[in-house]
Amino acid sequence: MVARRLILPVIWSRRACVLVTVLLVVGLLAGCSQAPQPNAGASSGVSGGAGSTSASASGTAASPVSGSPSPSATPSTSAPTKPAVPTKPVHVSLLEADGASFGVGMPIIAWFNRPPTDARAFSAATSVTVNGKKASGAWYFERTAHAGSAMEAHYRLAGYWPAHAQIRMSLPVKGMTAGKGLTYDDSLTLAISTGAAKIATVNAATLVMTVMTDGKLYGKFPVSLGASNTPTSRGTKVIMEKGADISMTGPGYFDPHVQWTQRLTYGGEYLHSAPWNVANIGQRSTSNGCTNLLPNDAKRLYNYLEVGDVVKFPNANGPAMQLGTGYGDWNVSWTTWLTGGAVKTR
Repeated sequence: MVARRLILPVIWSRRACVLVTVLLVVGLLAGCSQAPQPNAGASSGVSGGAGSTSASASGTAASPVSGSPSPSATPSTSAPTKPAVPTKPVHVSLLEADGASFGVGMPIIAWFNRPPTDARAFSAATSVTVNGKKASGAWYFERTAHAGSAMEAHYRLAGYWPAHAQIRMSLPVKGMTAGKGLTYDDSLTLAISTGAAKIATVNAATLVMTVMTDGKLYGKFPVSLGASNTPTSRGTKVIMEKGADISMTGPGYFDPHVQWTQRLTYGGEYLHSAPWNVANIGQRSTSNGCTNLLPNDAKRLYNYLEVGDVVKFPNANGPAMQLGTGYGDWNVSWTTWLTGGAVKTR
């Protein structure tokens, strides 16, 4: 009896050892089946936010317990993101300033320190309202003579702005592409208004300028236009700037004090007072291309008209007014305008 009692524990102990050994082997095999693959630890696949979760490579959610990922989750094997390619900044500025008032023909003008090569993002981001309602205008890109700028773009509607209107523009373009290797570095807003719709028409046959305000006759004024060898350009122009007393240089002359001037082209066409030419005003065209006015009429119109007002020359004797020789926007058809000009806008 004693011997049996001593032998039985030994036999039991061996069976237990065998059982324990089998269980340990199974456990080890089960644990190895979930071990991370080689080089899979470069990315954990878990967001850095506390308590956040993300899907593993097998589509199983990782454990929400910080520092204790589920044994069933396999870390992501995605490659690291390549650093962004550096881009050159494109800075945008506007001619107009907040609070200013303009005539109904005034385009909104943007300048760029580097020329965009693709303006689709710029165009799509542009938002304009007129009296609180969305407007459907478009940008047209062109060369520029503005100092410090490499390109400019004009924004207008299919027709003139409404009179007595409040215009708001938003350009949230910072960070957007301006073409390959180019990114806009600023965003802009603009708030301007229009005055009355003042439209002047200069008839080269009768040498009379007729001014209409909001559809009603304001006045008629005799003029003298360009002589045959120094003609006045034909087409629709917009008053660009005003000067009460400026110097002018032309073929064979220099006058340091030309009064009541309103610029119509970059090349030097103006509405202005011409006391030296009174005998020809309303009678024949003898100027160097400008629209000569009687002194009192010139002063009256200087005080009445404003930058952005429209002056039409439907039958002048010179070449057609071109975009880029002034604010010649209204000489471009709407269909052509929608092409965007020098840069793709859509």
